[in-house]
Amino acid sequence: METLFNKLTEILSKYQRIIIMSHSNPDLDAIGSSMGLYRILVEMGKEAYIFLEKKDTKEYNSSVKQALERVRNIEYLYPSTYKEKLDQDTVLIILDVHQKERVEYPKLVDEAENVIVLDHHIKDNSYIKETELFYIDSTMSSMVELIAHYAKYYGVNLGILVSTVMLAGMEIDTNGFNLKTTEKTFETAAYLTSMGADSVLKQTLLKESKDEYLRRADFIKSSFIFHKNIAMCVLPIPNCAKESLAEVAEELLNFEYVEASFAIGQLSENEIGVSARSMGNIDVCEIMKKMGGGGHATNAACQIPDKTVKEVERMLKKILGEIL
Repeated sequence: METLFNKLTEILSKYQRIIIMSHSNPDLDAIGSSMGLYRILVEMGKEAYIFLEKKDTKEYNSSVKQALERVRNIEYLYPSTYKEKLDQDTVLIILDVHQKERVEYPKLVDEAENVIVLDHHIKDNSYIKETELFYIDSTMSSMVELIAHYAKYYGVNLGILVSTVMLAGMEIDTNGFNLKTTEKTFETAAYLTSMGADSVLKQTLLKESKDEYLRRADFIKSSFIFHKNIAMCVLPIPNCAKESLAEVAEELLNFEYVEASFAIGQLSENEIGVSARSMGNIDVCEIMKKMGGGGHATNAACQIPDKTVKEVERMLKKILGEIL
């Protein structure tokens, strides 16, 4: 990892201005890692910004809204203001995503002359190709884990609030430190705690609104058990967010006797998404690969074009029936 950080620092030394952007509908992992990287860049003496598509924090989920409102002294750019900061002396760093269509504002990728991509998800065929640095480590629990290591490498004190947001982001991405965790994951959590991460504030950030909870509960009511240890849920709404599928799949995994869970929903008019989670005994990555997707053994997904929700549900049941 030291080789990566040496290379990254060398590239950043060429630029005075850095814009950080993550995926659309950012979660606490995306926002926390962005804030952490921002603090590192400021320590380097760089002119740094975090790009957000929406200026009104109320348009983000309650956890991200709280993080944006609590952490001060961060400069943001929006669709109406980024162009004045974009030139040959600017580099765009994309965090927690590597496909252009999934970033917060794809147009910014097209217009940036210099791009760096850092991610922890399984590499997709539609990855951003023209970059100064493209790095993915799918063994990491979260994007926060990578940025926390970089902060430690560079000797930056992230501060109580940013460390807390980052720790909350790790907890979200690991489903309460139950999935995708390694020794390094817990080392990172301990490091953020040593930086002052506040466990009480973390729990406050992780709280959700009653409406969000009840909305997800309505989805879960319609879930069902397949083959005794598989929980499955079909979300009955159009234009479902990938994040909603992930949240439902993770919630289903908490049920008694459930070894793996799948949430299916219509992402757009012509695309169906499936989010899969596992306790470890069932390799959901292999199942998702059979459907054109991928991921980790315990955390995977796929997107299927030109199919209906019912067709994808039948496809998934057929694959599960063949391998279980």
